[in-house]
Amino acid sequence: MQEFHTIYGQIAAPDCPDDLILRSLSSLGEWSYVEQQILARLVHTGDVLWDGGAFIGTFGIGVLQIATQAGRQPAQLIAIEPGADVRPSLAENLRRNVTCAHELLPFAIAASAGRLIPALPADRISDNRGALAYHAPDAGDRAYGSDSVESFTLAQMRALHGDYDILKLDLEGMELDALKGDFVHIAARKPVIWAECNEALTSLALLEGLVAAGYAPQYVAFPVFRRRNFRGLIDLPYPMAYEAALLAAPPDRLEQLDVTGLGEDIIVKPVVSSWDLRQALWSTPRWAEAAWTTASRPELIALLGRMSRSESLAAFLDDTPTA
Repeated sequence: MQEFHTIYGQIAAPDCPDDLILRSLSSLGEWSYVEQQILARLVHTGDVLWDGGAFIGTFGIGVLQIATQAGRQPAQLIAIEPGADVRPSLAENLRRNVTCAHELLPFAIAASAGRLIPALPADRISDNRGALAYHAPDAGDRAYGSDSVESFTLAQMRALHGDYDILKLDLEGMELDALKGDFVHIAARKPVIWAECNEALTSLALLEGLVAAGYAPQYVAFPVFRRRNFRGLIDLPYPMAYEAALLAAPPDRLEQLDVTGLGEDIIVKPVVSSWDLRQALWSTPRWAEAAWTTASRPELIALLGRMSRSESLAAFLDDTPTA
């Protein structure tokens, strides 16, 4: 186990030197803090936050700390994490850095109870251990092994551990399955849902599920690495890297959605159809070359024109004879 001094406090983590999240904690002292700042503005005093796919806990810890500093004290944090190798670090981080009641549930969230297996071996995604995905085995899969995990529905967990006011879902494509596992309750009660939104068909299906539950979702895209990071590092791990989420909440909570004053370029768009979401994802800068991030607007438009015509600087006005 390794230790990091971070914006969250002292954070423990497994020994995964290539992991992107842990490298960010080491260099910047934080991970995706803008995301936590955005959601924290929707937290009310007395809220119960469920962190589905908690990894080592920085998301839930960050949201709670930011809300508490703003004078809105949550009542409880429930961290849900099926990965046995990260749970010791998660438990220690909750103990050290969470001031309200908290609990760790060592399960996966699924549409039905059972067991799930990793989609890939852990050593195949050593650069992003937090992206480990699970799925139910089919006829082509091997039998359950030591790396399988127990799964329950949100409804089953809620029956044992109480209700949730805010539900964060970072389940690597299984967010809709989680929604299905407590759909009637979610549609009736309308908790705040913050769900990972990747460039995948599963995100389009998740949007349809949220709309079917009676929400008017918002698409929120944000930089992973802050310019105003905890360590004041100027040279970020990547010049630009964005992630995105689907935010579903009752109208009175959505009125609190405010991304001003955070010092970052954040995209917020209402999305009610698959086409809306496809356009929003298409227009989100998931990555960028360093030169693009300092170019002026006219320069960027010029670059886009060159790229649309498949032109390159290497060949531009080059009169070198070709063989």
